[in-house]
Amino acid sequence: MYVLRVLARLSLPRAMTKQKFVVLVLALVSAPPAQGLTPIQVMQIRTVSSVIDAGEQGILFTRIVPRTSDRGVGRAGRYLFQLVPDGAGGFEEKLLLTEGGGYAMWGDKLTFTGRPKDSAHAEVLSMSLRDGKVARVTLTPHGVRSFKWSPNFRYIAFTQMDARPERASKRINLGFKQKIFDEDYRDIRLYLWDSRTGAVSRLTTKGTVFGYEWSPDSSRLAAAIAPRNLVDDSYMFKRIHTVDLNGKVKKVIDNPGKLGDMAWSPDGTKLAYISAADKRDPHAGMVYLLDIDTGKSKPLTEGFLGAVAHIRWGHGPKIQAQVSKGVRTFVATIDPEKGELEVIAGGGDLSVSGFSWRKDRQLVVASTGAHPAEVFELDGSDTKRLTNSNPWLSKVELGRQEAVRISTRDHVEIEGLLLYPVGYQEGKRYPMVIVAHGGPESHFVDGWNTSYSRWGQMLCARGYFAWYPNYRSSTGYGVDFTKHDHGDLMGGEFNDHIDAIAHFDRQGLIDPKRVGIGGGSYGGYTAAWAATKGTEHFAAAVSFVPFVDIRTKWYTTDIPWEFYYVHYQETHAHEQAGYLRDRSPLTHAARCRTPLLLLGGTADPRVHPSQPHMLYRAVKFATKTPVRYVQYPGEGHGNRTNTNQYDYALRTLRWFDHYLKPGDHREDPPPSYEVDYTEWYRRV
Repeated sequence: MYVLRVLARLSLPRAMTKQKFVVLVLALVSAPPAQGLTPIQVMQIRTVSSVIDAGEQGILFTRIVPRTSDRGVGRAGRYLFQLVPDGAGGFEEKLLLTEGGGYAMWGDKLTFTGRPKDSAHAEVLSMSLRDGKVARVTLTPHGVRSFKWSPNFRYIAFTQMDARPERASKRINLGFKQKIFDEDYRDIRLYLWDSRTGAVSRLTTKGTVFGYEWSPDSSRLAAAIAPRNLVDDSYMFKRIHTVDLNGKVKKVIDNPGKLGDMAWSPDGTKLAYISAADKRDPHAGMVYLLDIDTGKSKPLTEGFLGAVAHIRWGHGPKIQAQVSKGVRTFVATIDPEKGELEVIAGGGDLSVSGFSWRKDRQLVVASTGAHPAEVFELDGSDTKRLTNSNPWLSKVELGRQEAVRISTRDHVEIEGLLLYPVGYQEGKRYPMVIVAHGGPESHFVDGWNTSYSRWGQMLCARGYFAWYPNYRSSTGYGVDFTKHDHGDLMGGEFNDHIDAIAHFDRQGLIDPKRVGIGGGSYGGYTAAWAATKGTEHFAAAVSFVPFVDIRTKWYTTDIPWEFYYVHYQETHAHEQAGYLRDRSPLTHAARCRTPLLLLGGTADPRVHPSQPHMLYRAVKFATKTPVRYVQYPGEGHGNRTNTNQYDYALRTLRWFDHYLKPGDHREDPPPSYEVDYTEWYRRV
């Protein structure tokens, strides 16, 4: 402080007040070393999310562009670009659209959803890729929610939510906006638009349509229909139906549990689909083949120690698929007769997250451990990157990322990603933060792993190891591995975290007394458990949107049936109250000796805000352990607003910095609740 007082007395330029100068010096003094990736840089990262092969019209792709401080408070934008040849063997980017969605080619035109100037709702619009002219395609009574062209381009199948009843509209206009839980939803129906006549007809009258695919001959659709337009129904109760152009609906199979992509065979007699293996399977990751006429289904990937994320079926005999096997992701083909899987691209340095496949060109969206997702063109075993969304990133020093396998105490082998501190020196021990993923039906892949809530390279820049474990119960390792948590919440899976600490300690990489843990949702539950029941192992914990009392979580979430079938093993909460009480961090709050930072949105439908609130109160009143609870107004199950994302990154990193310093700091008072946003404002 003496240094600051002296500096404040110095003669300053007229444009800079003493107060501004002191704030600047404080920012410089408290800032992490000027190496590696900083939070403000993370808030500027752009990433490609999808690619479309537009044939003669080139390549289209969508890019997620963050809203930076100079553009005010809000969410990231999703923009559509076209890659145009630059005459020198490369491409230049052309911005096409800053809004709209559902992009699909229609001859040499791009079609998408958007709101015409003379309409109160969205319709299908078209844009010429030659001159950029936009025209209206459909004219519908209630608008278009999503759409798909028929293969013969005569029809558009589209969905729309039922109109609100007139009585309800009058009530709302008078100010009566009460919500009747689970009852006042409106279903999503499937409609048909005929390009020859402009006529619109409704194809479904019961249930909600969450997904649909045209048959190759344009005579019918496969539709994923659930009884109600509720999140829980979209998780657990979607069943495969066929819908013809006259509105005849027929359920063709009572697929068990969760349902993913569907894809018709070229001859229209079979339907490949991704499904859970059974209703207790946490994840739709297995591929099945359904005979439409007989209704018989057979598994194509039974016993596969991985998971299939997406499928398509083009004009060839094989199914195209995006597949995960452990931390590796790749594009593959699946033989519909033998079920044999052949890797086409990815699986090495590239982590594939999307693809567009033609006979003469293969395009993928993929990332690496050193760069977020971009568009790549495949040529045999060679890959060519076509986009460069963050050219500045090549000048940032990053920590090394490598896949690591660990044998646990009960001889279960787990895999994860270890990110090294920037400037790592062999023989030196570093602090480590375990980043626990949510779900638990999820997993980390060997690609880009840094965002506002997955600290990754931001931790590396501050001198930490970051461990991203695919603990037991993760996807990508087969159905049995995914079910490890069933009946044993925070049992073997939590031991995986402790065994990882011991493993890296034996290797001489980490200081076992300076280990932190953090995550969101199920990862937040993991961090809350670590701070209470497993408190002796962790010097700091960050718990984002966590459930902390599993009994009441079931009663307040928007996915109670998913919990019942998958995680509760078809046993109600009151029938296993003792077990659920024992596996809840709230029960063990009085044991907490780990400084705990809790964060969450006030409008979270998945994990009610009362969950972190209860643990905050319990730790606050039962212990002297530092605890803080940060609420984000209006946010749901994760932060979408740019300022809330940045605040989260700053607060959580500072919590780790404060409590993972050398020495024992468990009883140190928390850092100030005020946060220095200097870097954010400096962008204006």
